[in-house]
Amino acid sequence: MDVFRKAGEKFEETKQSFMEGKETPYVCRSCEEPVDDDYDHCPHCGEETVEPVE
Repeated sequence: MDVFRKAGEKFEETKQSFMEGKETPYVCRSCEEPVDDDYDHCPHCGEETVEPVE
């Protein structure tokens, strides 16, 4: 159940950042962390899944 709690917390953080106007242009599709720049690898988890937010 800890995985679901962490996923919920990440979703809430992302939702709040969008609502506060702190939209970031990129997101990691693996860990769902917002990323400020177009990295080849996510600075949070290291995966190659950084994509533009649409």
